[in-house]
Amino acid sequence: AATAAEIWKKLNERYEGQGKQTVAFLIGELFRGTLSDDSAMETQLNAMRQKAHILSTLGQPLDDTLVATAMVISLPPSYSTLR
Repeated sequence: AATAAEIWKKLNERYEGQGKQTVAFLIGELFRGTLSDDSAMETQLNAMRQKAHILSTLGQPLDDTLVATAMVISLPPSYSTLR
């Protein structure tokens, strides 16, 4: 029988590349996305916060200031006064 640590190590080795791909994808989503006036802003901002949380759990935490910056630059043109 394998210990929990051994199982975790094998899982980590197996999915390490996918974790890196996920990190790259999420960072791209955070900084290249544009929010829309067609959906509730709160829902869209929560989705961005969730991506930042997932990045943190993948070992790539982002500073809150950086996440806030991503949110501001993603705002639609109707929010231009906040930029």
